[in-house]
Amino acid sequence: MALILLFTVLAIIALGTSFLVTLPSAGRAALLVLAVSLFGFGLVVGSSVVVDENEVGIVHRQFFGKPLPTGQIIARDGEMGPQAEILGPGWHFGYYPFTYQVRIDRVITVPSGQVGFVTARDGQPLPENEMFAPAWDSAQDMLNPVTFLAKGGRRGPQTTILTPGTYRYNTALHEVTAIPALQVAAGTVVVIKSNSGLRSTPADAKPDLVNGVPLVLRDHIGVWAEPLTPGGYYLNTYAYVPTVVKTTQRTYTYQAAPTTKPQAAARAKNTAAAASTGSDDWSVSVRSKDGFSFPVDVRVACAVEAKNAPYLVALLGNPDSVVQDEQEDEQLEVLEARVILPAVRAIFRNVAETMNALEFVNRRSEIEAIATKRITTELARYRVTCDGVYVGNIHLDASAAGQQLLATQTDREVAVNQQKLYEQQKQAEVSRAQLVRAQEEAEQQRQLAAAEYKVRVEGENAKSQVVRAKGEAESQIIIGEGRAKAYKLLVETLGQQQVAQLEILKLVVEGKVQITPQVMVSGPNGGGALDALAGTILRQTVTAPAAPATTTK
Repeated sequence: MALILLFTVLAIIALGTSFLVTLPSAGRAALLVLAVSLFGFGLVVGSSVVVDENEVGIVHRQFFGKPLPTGQIIARDGEMGPQAEILGPGWHFGYYPFTYQVRIDRVITVPSGQVGFVTARDGQPLPENEMFAPAWDSAQDMLNPVTFLAKGGRRGPQTTILTPGTYRYNTALHEVTAIPALQVAAGTVVVIKSNSGLRSTPADAKPDLVNGVPLVLRDHIGVWAEPLTPGGYYLNTYAYVPTVVKTTQRTYTYQAAPTTKPQAAARAKNTAAAASTGSDDWSVSVRSKDGFSFPVDVRVACAVEAKNAPYLVALLGNPDSVVQDEQEDEQLEVLEARVILPAVRAIFRNVAETMNALEFVNRRSEIEAIATKRITTELARYRVTCDGVYVGNIHLDASAAGQQLLATQTDREVAVNQQKLYEQQKQAEVSRAQLVRAQEEAEQQRQLAAAEYKVRVEGENAKSQVVRAKGEAESQIIIGEGRAKAYKLLVETLGQQQVAQLEILKLVVEGKVQITPQVMVSGPNGGGALDALAGTILRQTVTAPAAPATTTK
Protein backbone atom coordinates (compact mmCIF):
# COMPACT_ATOMS: atom_id res chain seq x y z
CA MET A 1 0.00 0.00 0.00
CA ALA A 2 2.86 2.40 0.78
CA LEU A 3 4.41 1.74 -2.60
CA ILE A 4 1.18 2.55 -4.37
CA LEU A 5 0.86 5.81 -2.44
CA LEU A 6 4.47 6.70 -3.14
CA PHE A 7 4.22 6.14 -6.85
CA THR A 8 0.82 7.86 -6.94
CA VAL A 9 2.34 10.96 -5.34
CA LEU A 10 5.21 10.88 -7.84
CA ALA A 11 2.73 10.53 -10.70
CA ILE A 12 0.70 13.50 -9.42
CA ILE A 13 3.84 15.59 -9.12
CA ALA A 14 4.84 14.71 -12.68
CA LEU A 15 1.35 15.44 -13.91
CA GLY A 16 1.16 18.80 -12.11
CA THR A 17 4.56 19.78 -13.39
CA SER A 18 3.45 19.16 -16.95
CA PHE A 19 0.68 21.74 -16.52
CA LEU A 20 2.38 24.33 -14.40
CA VAL A 21 5.75 24.60 -16.08
CA THR A 22 5.99 26.20 -19.50
CA LEU A 23 7.32 23.39 -21.60
CA PRO A 24 7.27 22.47 -25.18
CA SER A 25 4.60 20.06 -26.22
CA ALA A 26 7.08 17.18 -26.35
CA GLY A 27 8.22 17.79 -22.77
CA ARG A 28 4.68 18.07 -21.50
CA ALA A 29 3.84 14.79 -23.27
CA ALA A 30 6.87 13.12 -21.68
CA LEU A 31 5.79 14.24 -18.21
CA LEU A 32 2.29 12.93 -18.82
CA VAL A 33 3.71 9.56 -19.90
CA LEU A 34 5.97 9.51 -16.84
CA ALA A 35 3.06 10.28 -14.55
CA VAL A 36 0.98 7.50 -16.04
CA SER A 37 3.93 5.07 -15.91
CA LEU A 38 4.68 5.89 -12.30
CA PHE A 39 1.07 5.42 -11.35
CA GLY A 40 0.83 2.14 -13.26
CA PHE A 41 4.14 0.86 -11.89
CA GLY A 42 3.02 1.73 -8.40
CA LEU A 43 -0.21 -0.20 -8.86
CA VAL A 44 1.63 -3.26 -10.20
CA VAL A 45 4.32 -3.27 -7.56
CA GLY A 46 1.92 -2.49 -4.75
CA SER A 47 -0.44 -5.34 -5.70
CA SER A 48 2.30 -7.98 -5.91
CA VAL A 49 2.70 -10.82 -3.39
CA VAL A 50 5.83 -12.94 -3.04
CA VAL A 51 5.41 -16.46 -1.62
CA ASP A 52 8.46 -18.51 -0.57
CA GLU A 53 8.78 -22.24 -1.32
CA ASN A 54 7.98 -23.16 2.30
CA GLU A 55 5.03 -20.80 2.49
CA VAL A 56 1.46 -20.51 1.29
CA GLY A 57 -0.59 -17.38 0.58
CA ILE A 58 -4.13 -17.18 1.99
CA VAL A 59 -6.21 -14.55 0.17
CA HIS A 60 -8.96 -12.61 1.95
CA ARG A 61 -11.17 -10.32 -0.20
CA GLN A 62 -12.26 -7.22 1.67
CA PHE A 63 -14.16 -5.11 -0.91
CA PHE A 64 -15.86 -5.24 -4.24
CA GLY A 65 -17.53 -8.62 -3.90
CA LYS A 66 -20.78 -10.26 -2.92
CA PRO A 67 -21.24 -11.20 0.69
CA LEU A 68 -20.82 -14.85 1.68
CA PRO A 69 -24.01 -16.90 1.97
CA THR A 70 -25.16 -17.76 5.48
CA GLY A 71 -23.19 -20.65 6.95
CA GLN A 72 -20.45 -20.40 4.35
CA ILE A 73 -16.90 -19.57 5.45
CA ILE A 74 -14.82 -19.92 2.29
CA ALA A 75 -15.65 -17.92 -0.87
CA ARG A 76 -16.14 -20.12 -3.87
CA ASP A 77 -17.02 -17.50 -6.54
CA GLY A 78 -15.22 -14.28 -5.61
CA GLU A 79 -17.39 -13.40 -2.63
CA MET A 80 -15.90 -11.30 0.10
CA GLY A 81 -14.05 -13.26 2.73
CA PRO A 82 -11.39 -16.02 2.66
CA GLN A 83 -10.91 -17.30 -0.86
CA ALA A 84 -10.73 -20.99 -1.73
CA GLU A 85 -7.67 -20.66 -3.96
CA ILE A 86 -4.28 -20.37 -2.34
CA LEU A 87 -1.07 -18.76 -3.56
CA GLY A 88 1.86 -21.04 -4.18
CA PRO A 89 5.58 -20.13 -4.34
CA GLY A 90 6.46 -17.17 -6.62
CA TRP A 91 5.25 -13.66 -7.53
CA HIS A 92 1.55 -12.93 -7.68
CA PHE A 93 0.06 -9.64 -8.97
CA GLY A 94 -3.30 -7.96 -8.84
CA TYR A 95 -3.93 -8.29 -5.13
CA TYR A 96 -4.49 -4.62 -4.38
CA PRO A 97 -4.26 -3.84 -0.70
CA PHE A 98 -7.51 -1.90 -0.70
CA THR A 99 -9.29 -4.96 -2.14
CA TYR A 100 -7.39 -8.05 -0.88
CA GLN A 101 -5.47 -9.04 2.19
CA VAL A 102 -2.93 -11.83 1.75
CA ARG A 103 -1.69 -13.78 4.79
CA ILE A 104 1.48 -15.78 4.48
CA ASP A 105 1.51 -19.06 6.45
CA ARG A 106 4.06 -21.83 6.71
CA VAL A 107 3.48 -25.20 5.06
CA ILE A 108 3.09 -28.13 7.47
CA THR A 109 5.48 -31.04 7.79
CA VAL A 110 4.20 -34.29 9.28
CA PRO A 111 7.20 -36.06 10.86
CA SER A 112 7.93 -39.76 10.66
CA GLY A 113 5.97 -41.84 13.14
CA GLN A 114 3.05 -39.42 13.06
CA VAL A 115 0.05 -38.69 10.88
CA GLY A 116 -1.82 -35.49 10.11
CA PHE A 117 -5.37 -35.31 11.44
CA VAL A 118 -7.44 -32.93 9.29
CA THR A 119 -10.48 -30.89 10.29
CA ALA A 120 -12.43 -28.86 7.71
CA ARG A 121 -14.06 -25.55 8.66
CA ASP A 122 -16.34 -25.41 5.64
CA GLY A 123 -18.16 -27.77 3.34
CA GLN A 124 -21.32 -29.82 3.38
CA PRO A 125 -22.64 -30.84 6.82
CA LEU A 126 -21.75 -34.30 8.06
CA PRO A 127 -24.31 -37.00 7.26
CA GLU A 128 -26.81 -37.74 9.99
CA ASN A 129 -25.43 -39.94 12.78
CA GLU A 130 -21.93 -39.67 11.35
CA MET A 131 -19.00 -38.46 13.42
CA PHE A 132 -16.45 -38.20 10.60
CA ALA A 133 -16.52 -37.19 6.97
CA PRO A 134 -16.32 -40.02 4.43
CA ALA A 135 -12.83 -41.03 3.42
CA TRP A 136 -11.21 -39.55 0.31
CA ASP A 137 -9.44 -41.63 -2.29
CA SER A 138 -6.58 -39.11 -2.34
CA ALA A 139 -5.30 -36.88 0.45
CA GLN A 140 -4.21 -34.31 -2.17
CA ASP A 141 -7.79 -33.96 -3.42
CA MET A 142 -8.91 -33.44 0.15
CA LEU A 143 -6.31 -30.68 0.69
CA ASN A 144 -7.09 -28.96 -2.61
CA PRO A 145 -9.66 -26.36 -1.45
CA VAL A 146 -11.33 -25.94 -4.83
CA THR A 147 -11.66 -29.72 -5.34
CA PHE A 148 -12.75 -30.24 -1.74
CA LEU A 149 -15.58 -27.70 -1.98
CA ALA A 150 -16.57 -28.61 -5.53
CA LYS A 151 -16.83 -32.37 -4.85
CA GLY A 152 -18.95 -32.12 -1.75
CA GLY A 153 -16.34 -32.16 0.96
CA ARG A 154 -17.79 -32.38 4.46
CA ARG A 155 -17.00 -29.96 7.24
CA GLY A 156 -15.74 -31.36 10.50
CA PRO A 157 -13.18 -34.09 11.28
CA GLN A 158 -11.97 -36.00 8.28
CA THR A 159 -11.40 -39.75 8.12
CA THR A 160 -8.53 -39.43 5.66
CA ILE A 161 -5.20 -38.61 7.26
CA LEU A 162 -1.90 -37.21 6.00
CA THR A 163 1.05 -39.56 6.06
CA PRO A 164 4.56 -38.22 6.86
CA GLY A 165 5.62 -35.47 4.45
CA THR A 166 5.22 -31.74 3.69
CA TYR A 167 1.85 -30.29 2.67
CA ARG A 168 0.63 -26.91 1.39
CA TYR A 169 -3.02 -26.30 2.20
CA ASN A 170 -5.55 -23.54 2.82
CA THR A 171 -5.25 -22.82 6.52
CA ALA A 172 -8.54 -20.92 6.39
CA LEU A 173 -10.32 -24.11 5.28
CA HIS A 174 -8.34 -26.94 6.89
CA GLU A 175 -6.71 -27.41 10.26
CA VAL A 176 -4.01 -30.07 10.49
CA THR A 177 -2.81 -31.59 13.78
CA ALA A 178 0.02 -34.10 14.01
CA ILE A 179 -0.86 -37.18 16.10
CA PRO A 180 1.15 -40.37 16.74
CA ALA A 181 0.81 -43.21 14.28
CA LEU A 182 -0.48 -46.52 15.64
CA GLN A 183 2.23 -48.87 16.86
CA VAL A 184 1.24 -52.43 17.76
CA ALA A 185 3.88 -53.97 20.00
CA ALA A 186 4.91 -57.62 20.00
CA GLY A 187 2.78 -59.73 22.32
CA THR A 188 -0.28 -57.58 21.68
CA VAL A 189 -2.97 -57.02 19.08
CA VAL A 190 -5.17 -53.99 18.48
CA VAL A 191 -8.92 -54.19 18.15
CA ILE A 192 -10.45 -51.32 16.18
CA LYS A 193 -13.77 -49.71 17.04
CA SER A 194 -14.55 -47.81 13.88
CA ASN A 195 -16.52 -44.56 14.08
CA SER A 196 -16.42 -44.10 10.32
CA GLY A 197 -17.19 -46.29 7.36
CA LEU A 198 -19.99 -48.36 5.91
CA ARG A 199 -23.05 -49.24 7.91
CA SER A 200 -24.47 -51.89 5.65
CA THR A 201 -23.41 -55.51 6.07
CA PRO A 202 -23.04 -57.85 3.10
CA ALA A 203 -25.96 -60.23 2.73
CA ASP A 204 -23.71 -63.31 2.88
CA ALA A 205 -21.89 -62.15 6.01
CA LYS A 206 -22.79 -63.74 9.35
CA PRO A 207 -21.14 -61.60 12.00
CA ASP A 208 -20.68 -62.78 15.57
CA LEU A 209 -23.09 -61.15 17.94
CA VAL A 210 -21.75 -60.06 21.30
CA ASN A 211 -24.62 -59.04 23.55
CA GLY A 212 -26.50 -58.23 20.38
CA VAL A 213 -23.66 -56.17 18.90
CA PRO A 214 -22.09 -57.61 15.73
CA LEU A 215 -18.40 -57.87 15.00
CA VAL A 216 -18.10 -56.24 11.57
CA LEU A 217 -15.75 -56.41 8.62
CA ARG A 218 -13.06 -53.83 8.02
CA ASP A 219 -14.16 -50.41 6.74
CA HIS A 220 -17.49 -50.83 8.54
CA ILE A 221 -18.71 -48.95 11.58
CA GLY A 222 -18.43 -51.01 14.75
CA VAL A 223 -15.91 -53.41 16.27
CA TRP A 224 -13.79 -55.01 13.59
CA ALA A 225 -13.76 -58.80 13.74
CA GLU A 226 -10.15 -58.94 12.57
CA PRO A 227 -7.52 -57.45 14.91
CA LEU A 228 -4.38 -55.63 13.83
CA THR A 229 -1.25 -57.69 14.37
CA PRO A 230 2.11 -56.26 15.60
CA GLY A 231 3.50 -53.55 13.34
CA GLY A 232 3.10 -49.86 12.48
CA TYR A 233 -0.06 -48.38 10.98
CA TYR A 234 -0.81 -44.89 9.60
CA LEU A 235 -4.30 -44.78 10.98
CA ASN A 236 -6.69 -42.08 12.11
CA THR A 237 -6.91 -43.09 15.76
CA TYR A 238 -9.79 -40.65 16.31
CA ALA A 239 -11.95 -42.27 13.66
CA TYR A 240 -10.60 -45.78 14.33
CA VAL A 241 -10.26 -46.06 18.10
CA PRO A 242 -7.64 -48.69 18.99
CA THR A 243 -7.86 -51.01 21.99
CA VAL A 244 -4.64 -52.82 22.84
CA VAL A 245 -5.09 -56.39 24.07
CA LYS A 246 -2.24 -58.50 25.45
CA THR A 247 -1.89 -61.93 23.88
CA THR A 248 0.90 -63.11 26.16
CA GLN A 249 0.15 -65.35 29.12
CA ARG A 250 -1.54 -63.63 32.03
CA THR A 251 -0.92 -64.85 35.57
CA TYR A 252 -3.23 -63.86 38.41
CA THR A 253 -2.03 -64.75 41.89
CA TYR A 254 -4.27 -64.71 44.94
CA GLN A 255 -2.43 -65.53 48.11
CA ALA A 256 -2.42 -64.68 51.77
CA ALA A 257 1.17 -63.49 51.97
CA PRO A 258 1.42 -59.77 52.90
CA THR A 259 2.84 -57.52 50.23
CA THR A 260 4.54 -54.94 52.41
CA LYS A 261 6.87 -55.09 55.42
CA PRO A 262 4.40 -53.30 57.76
CA GLN A 263 1.73 -55.81 56.78
CA ALA A 264 4.14 -58.67 57.35
CA ALA A 265 5.10 -57.31 60.80
CA ALA A 266 1.49 -56.80 61.79
CA ARG A 267 0.51 -60.25 60.60
CA ALA A 268 3.48 -61.85 62.34
CA LYS A 269 2.32 -60.48 65.73
CA ASN A 270 -0.95 -62.30 65.62
CA THR A 271 -1.47 -64.45 62.56
CA ALA A 272 -4.62 -66.14 63.78
CA ALA A 273 -6.27 -62.91 64.91
CA ALA A 274 -5.33 -61.11 61.74
CA ALA A 275 -6.81 -63.85 59.62
CA SER A 276 -10.00 -64.24 61.63
CA THR A 277 -10.77 -60.54 61.91
CA GLY A 278 -9.59 -59.56 58.47
CA SER A 279 -10.75 -62.42 56.28
CA ASP A 280 -11.83 -59.91 53.65
CA ASP A 281 -8.15 -59.24 53.00
CA TRP A 282 -7.78 -62.72 51.58
CA SER A 283 -8.44 -62.91 47.86
CA VAL A 284 -9.98 -66.42 47.93
CA SER A 285 -11.66 -67.49 51.16
CA VAL A 286 -13.78 -70.66 51.33
CA ARG A 287 -16.05 -72.34 53.87
CA SER A 288 -16.06 -76.11 54.26
CA LYS A 289 -19.05 -78.38 54.80
CA ASP A 290 -18.22 -78.70 58.51
CA GLY A 291 -18.19 -74.93 59.01
CA PHE A 292 -14.50 -74.00 58.87
CA SER A 293 -13.54 -70.83 56.98
CA PHE A 294 -10.02 -70.50 55.65
CA PRO A 295 -8.11 -68.83 52.79
CA VAL A 296 -6.57 -70.63 49.84
CA ASP A 297 -3.61 -69.52 47.74
CA VAL A 298 -4.53 -69.78 44.06
CA ARG A 299 -2.69 -68.94 40.86
CA VAL A 300 -4.47 -68.81 37.50
CA ALA A 301 -2.63 -68.76 34.18
CA CYS A 302 -4.63 -67.78 31.10
CA ALA A 303 -4.26 -66.07 27.74
CA VAL A 304 -6.32 -64.25 25.13
CA GLU A 305 -5.73 -65.49 21.61
CA ALA A 306 -5.45 -62.85 18.91
CA LYS A 307 -8.51 -64.11 17.05
CA ASN A 308 -10.62 -63.86 20.23
CA ALA A 309 -9.53 -60.34 21.19
CA PRO A 310 -12.36 -58.56 19.25
CA TYR A 311 -14.99 -60.68 21.01
CA LEU A 312 -13.54 -59.83 24.41
CA VAL A 313 -13.39 -56.12 23.56
CA ALA A 314 -16.99 -56.12 22.38
CA LEU A 315 -17.99 -57.85 25.62
CA LEU A 316 -15.88 -56.00 28.21
CA GLY A 317 -14.56 -52.92 26.46
CA ASN A 318 -10.86 -52.66 27.15
CA PRO A 319 -9.99 -55.83 29.13
CA ASP A 320 -6.64 -54.38 30.20
CA SER A 321 -7.95 -51.10 31.54
CA VAL A 322 -7.80 -50.67 35.31
CA VAL A 323 -10.91 -50.28 37.46
CA GLN A 324 -11.51 -50.10 41.19
CA ASP A 325 -12.61 -53.42 42.64
CA GLU A 326 -14.98 -52.74 45.52
CA GLN A 327 -14.45 -56.03 47.34
CA GLU A 328 -10.67 -55.98 47.05
CA ASP A 329 -10.54 -52.20 47.50
CA GLU A 330 -7.76 -52.02 44.96
CA GLN A 331 -7.33 -51.41 41.26
CA LEU A 332 -7.59 -54.44 39.02
CA GLU A 333 -7.76 -55.08 35.30
CA VAL A 334 -11.26 -55.29 33.90
CA LEU A 335 -10.71 -58.89 32.82
CA GLU A 336 -9.54 -59.85 36.29
CA ALA A 337 -12.15 -57.87 38.20
CA ARG A 338 -15.15 -58.99 36.11
CA VAL A 339 -14.18 -62.48 34.93
CA ILE A 340 -11.16 -64.14 36.52
CA LEU A 341 -11.53 -63.33 40.21
CA PRO A 342 -15.32 -63.89 40.44
CA ALA A 343 -14.95 -67.24 38.66
CA VAL A 344 -12.10 -68.36 40.94
CA ARG A 345 -13.95 -67.39 44.09
CA ALA A 346 -17.24 -68.99 43.09
CA ILE A 347 -15.72 -72.26 41.89
CA PHE A 348 -13.47 -72.80 44.90
CA ARG A 349 -16.33 -72.00 47.28
CA ASN A 350 -18.60 -74.43 45.44
CA VAL A 351 -15.98 -77.16 45.73
CA ALA A 352 -15.24 -76.42 49.40
CA GLU A 353 -18.87 -76.62 50.49
CA THR A 354 -18.99 -80.29 49.43
CA MET A 355 -16.03 -81.34 51.63
CA ASN A 356 -14.91 -81.29 55.21
CA ALA A 357 -12.00 -79.01 56.04
CA LEU A 358 -9.48 -81.82 56.48
CA GLU A 359 -10.76 -83.51 53.35
CA PHE A 360 -10.21 -80.26 51.43
CA VAL A 361 -6.64 -80.09 52.73
CA ASN A 362 -5.87 -83.74 51.99
CA ARG A 363 -7.34 -83.67 48.47
CA ARG A 364 -5.46 -80.63 47.21
CA SER A 365 -4.37 -82.24 43.93
CA GLU A 366 -7.88 -83.45 43.18
CA ILE A 367 -9.31 -80.02 43.99
CA GLU A 368 -6.74 -78.44 41.67
CA ALA A 369 -7.86 -80.71 38.83
CA ILE A 370 -11.55 -80.01 39.47
CA ALA A 371 -10.96 -76.25 39.64
CA THR A 372 -8.90 -76.30 36.44
CA LYS A 373 -11.67 -78.06 34.55
CA ARG A 374 -14.42 -75.77 35.82
CA ILE A 375 -12.49 -72.53 35.39
CA THR A 376 -11.46 -73.58 31.88
CA THR A 377 -15.12 -74.08 31.02
CA GLU A 378 -16.11 -70.76 32.59
CA LEU A 379 -13.40 -68.74 30.85
CA ALA A 380 -14.25 -70.35 27.51
CA ARG A 381 -17.54 -68.43 27.66
CA TYR A 382 -15.46 -65.26 27.34
CA ARG A 383 -13.13 -66.86 24.79
CA VAL A 384 -10.25 -66.77 27.23
CA THR A 385 -7.93 -69.78 27.21
CA CYS A 386 -7.09 -71.21 30.64
CA ASP A 387 -3.56 -72.63 30.79
CA GLY A 388 -3.84 -73.94 34.33
CA VAL A 389 -5.08 -73.41 37.88
CA TYR A 390 -2.63 -74.07 40.68
CA VAL A 391 -3.50 -74.42 44.36
CA GLY A 392 -0.81 -73.29 46.77
CA ASN A 393 -1.06 -73.27 50.54
CA ILE A 394 -4.39 -74.03 52.17
CA HIS A 395 -4.34 -71.90 55.31
CA LEU A 396 -6.57 -73.96 57.55
CA ASP A 397 -4.34 -72.86 60.44
CA ALA A 398 -5.32 -69.22 59.87
CA SER A 399 -7.91 -69.48 62.65
CA ALA A 400 -7.78 -70.90 66.18
CA ALA A 401 -10.44 -73.49 65.34
CA GLY A 402 -8.48 -74.56 62.30
CA GLN A 403 -5.32 -74.87 64.35
CA GLN A 404 -7.11 -77.10 66.86
CA LEU A 405 -8.49 -79.23 64.04
CA LEU A 406 -5.05 -79.61 62.52
CA ALA A 407 -3.58 -80.42 65.96
CA THR A 408 -6.19 -83.16 66.42
CA GLN A 409 -5.42 -84.49 63.00
CA THR A 410 -1.72 -84.38 63.77
CA ASP A 411 -2.15 -86.26 67.06
CA ARG A 412 -4.31 -88.83 65.32
CA GLU A 413 -1.76 -89.31 62.60
CA VAL A 414 1.04 -89.62 65.18
CA ALA A 415 -0.93 -92.28 67.08
CA VAL A 416 -1.74 -94.14 63.89
CA ASN A 417 1.87 -93.98 62.78
CA GLN A 418 3.08 -95.22 66.17
CA GLN A 419 0.61 -98.10 66.03
CA LYS A 420 1.80 -98.92 62.55
CA LEU A 421 5.38 -98.73 63.81
CA TYR A 422 4.62 -101.15 66.65
CA GLU A 423 2.88 -103.51 64.26
CA GLN A 424 5.80 -103.33 61.90
CA GLN A 425 8.28 -103.98 64.72
CA LYS A 426 6.19 -106.93 65.91
CA GLN A 427 5.98 -108.28 62.42
CA ALA A 428 9.72 -107.79 62.06
CA GLU A 429 10.38 -109.82 65.23
CA VAL A 430 8.06 -112.59 64.05
CA SER A 431 9.75 -112.57 60.69
CA ARG A 432 13.16 -112.63 62.35
CA ALA A 433 12.16 -115.68 64.51
CA GLN A 434 10.78 -117.43 61.49
CA LEU A 435 13.98 -116.67 59.66
CA VAL A 436 16.13 -118.14 62.47
CA ARG A 437 13.91 -121.22 62.65
CA ALA A 438 14.06 -121.61 58.93
CA GLN A 439 17.83 -121.24 58.98
CA GLU A 440 18.18 -123.89 61.72
CA GLU A 441 15.84 -126.25 59.88
CA ALA A 442 17.77 -125.68 56.72
CA GLU A 443 21.05 -126.44 58.52
CA GLN A 444 19.62 -129.62 60.03
CA GLN A 445 18.26 -130.65 56.68
CA ARG A 446 21.65 -130.01 55.18
CA GLN A 447 23.40 -132.14 57.84
CA LEU A 448 20.80 -134.87 57.50
CA ALA A 449 21.19 -134.88 53.77
CA ALA A 450 24.98 -135.01 54.16
CA ALA A 451 24.73 -137.93 56.60
CA GLU A 452 22.32 -139.79 54.35
CA TYR A 453 24.56 -139.15 51.42
CA LYS A 454 27.61 -140.35 53.36
CA VAL A 455 25.79 -143.55 54.38
CA ARG A 456 24.78 -144.16 50.82
CA VAL A 457 28.34 -143.50 49.64
CA GLU A 458 29.82 -145.89 52.21
CA GLY A 459 27.22 -148.50 51.34
CA GLU A 460 28.06 -148.19 47.72
CA ASN A 461 31.78 -148.39 48.57
CA ALA A 462 31.17 -151.61 50.54
CA LYS A 463 29.22 -153.07 47.67
CA SER A 464 31.97 -152.12 45.28
CA GLN A 465 34.60 -153.77 47.52
CA VAL A 466 32.53 -156.96 47.71
CA VAL A 467 32.13 -156.97 44.00
CA ARG A 468 35.82 -156.28 43.55
CA ALA A 469 36.74 -159.06 45.99
CA LYS A 470 34.45 -161.47 44.20
CA GLY A 471 35.95 -160.43 40.93
CA GLU A 472 39.49 -160.89 42.20
CA ALA A 473 38.58 -164.30 43.62
CA GLU A 474 36.98 -165.41 40.41
CA SER A 475 39.94 -164.00 38.51
CA GLN A 476 42.38 -165.98 40.67
CA ILE A 477 40.29 -169.11 40.16
CA ILE A 478 40.22 -168.62 36.42
CA ILE A 479 43.94 -167.83 36.33
CA GLY A 480 44.66 -170.83 38.56
CA GLU A 481 42.54 -173.12 36.43
CA GLY A 482 44.25 -171.82 33.33
CA ARG A 483 47.66 -172.30 34.79
CA ALA A 484 46.69 -175.75 36.05
CA LYS A 485 45.58 -176.72 32.58
CA ALA A 486 48.76 -175.27 31.13
CA TYR A 487 50.97 -177.06 33.61
CA LYS A 488 49.01 -180.24 33.07
CA LEU A 489 49.61 -180.04 29.34
CA LEU A 490 53.29 -179.26 29.91
CA VAL A 491 53.61 -182.14 32.34
CA GLU A 492 51.91 -184.46 29.92
CA THR A 493 54.17 -183.26 27.15
CA LEU A 494 57.56 -182.73 28.85
CA GLY A 495 57.17 -184.47 32.13
CA GLN A 496 56.87 -183.18 35.64
CA GLN A 497 60.57 -182.86 36.26
CA GLN A 498 61.26 -180.87 33.14
CA VAL A 499 58.39 -178.45 33.74
CA ALA A 500 59.68 -177.73 37.23
CA GLN A 501 63.14 -177.03 35.95
CA LEU A 502 61.74 -174.76 33.24
CA GLU A 503 59.84 -172.62 35.79
CA ILE A 504 62.93 -172.35 37.96
CA LEU A 505 64.97 -171.14 35.04
CA LYS A 506 62.32 -168.43 34.30
CA LEU A 507 62.50 -167.16 37.84
CA VAL A 508 66.29 -167.14 37.75
CA VAL A 509 66.31 -165.22 34.47
CA GLU A 510 63.84 -162.65 35.86
CA GLY A 511 66.05 -162.21 38.91
CA LYS A 512 63.35 -163.23 41.25
CA VAL A 513 65.14 -166.34 42.51
CA GLN A 514 68.55 -166.47 44.09
CA ILE A 515 70.78 -169.23 42.93
CA THR A 516 71.83 -169.97 46.49
CA PRO A 517 68.66 -171.13 48.18
CA GLN A 518 67.65 -169.52 51.47
CA VAL A 519 65.03 -172.18 52.24
CA MET A 520 65.79 -175.80 52.01
CA VAL A 521 62.98 -178.16 51.14
CA SER A 522 63.60 -181.83 50.98
CA GLY A 523 61.34 -184.62 50.08
CA PRO A 524 61.31 -188.31 50.09
CA ASN A 525 62.73 -188.42 46.61
CA GLY A 526 66.01 -186.86 47.58
CA GLY A 527 65.52 -183.11 46.73
CA GLY A 528 64.33 -182.97 43.22
CA ALA A 529 63.26 -180.02 41.12
CA LEU A 530 59.85 -179.87 42.72
CA ASP A 531 61.43 -179.50 46.13
CA ALA A 532 63.53 -176.59 44.90
CA LEU A 533 60.45 -174.86 43.40
CA ALA A 534 58.53 -175.34 46.58
CA GLY A 535 61.31 -173.80 48.61
CA THR A 536 61.50 -170.75 46.37
CA ILE A 537 57.74 -170.10 46.49
CA LEU A 538 57.77 -170.52 50.25
CA ARG A 539 60.51 -167.89 50.57
CA GLN A 540 58.57 -165.38 48.48
CA THR A 541 55.48 -165.95 50.53
CA VAL A 542 57.35 -165.39 53.75
CA THR A 543 59.12 -162.21 52.58
CA ALA A 544 56.12 -160.65 50.77
CA PRO A 545 54.75 -157.53 52.59
CA ALA A 546 51.40 -157.90 54.23
CA ALA A 547 48.51 -156.17 52.42
CA PRO A 548 46.76 -153.37 54.36
CA ALA A 549 43.64 -154.41 56.15
CA THR A 550 40.31 -153.13 54.72
CA THR A 551 37.52 -152.37 57.09
CA THR A 552 34.01 -152.86 55.74
CA LYS A 553 31.09 -151.44 57.57
